[in-house]
Amino acid sequence: MGQTLKEVIDLLYKPPPGARQAIAVSRRVAEQLPPLSTVAMISITAPERAPAEVHGFVQLLRLSFADVDFLNTEISARAKAKIKDGFTSQQAKDIHAFVQALAPAIRTVVVHCEGGYSRSSGVVLALHNVYGFAVNASSLNQANRSVVTTMEASKR
Repeated sequence: MGQTLKEVIDLLYKPPPGARQAIAVSRRVAEQLPPLSTVAMISITAPERAPAEVHGFVQLLRLSFADVDFLNTEISARAKAKIKDGFTSQQAKDIHAFVQALAPAIRTVVVHCEGGYSRSSGVVLALHNVYGFAVNASSLNQANRSVVTTMEASKR
């Protein structure tokens, strides 16, 4: 189950000491978050969807890619049709550049996709693996493996 708006806001106001944190949330939660000066956002939408209504974040990266795990050996025909719109190494590089350019005051990176489970969890897990961001690992079990693998490979 995804985190509630209250749980996410509590995390934003009380980040862990010493390390930045990354949080995967749903679009619904992201669109209700206050634009705090200590929070950056990565907004992920599907190619067929309008951009999310997230405003006021000083550091905001908008991406659009389909939720398809091209590493899945049992990929459906519907998913195969979306591969052309899947996560790319250029988008991974854009995320790395965004994270590396974060102002020192940024304590939290919120990453949202539609449901907050697959694409956003993939980015959050990669931020943990590559940069050591504090995360709630138990909430990332549905992370899109293609996103994680592409993010990790593009950092080498």
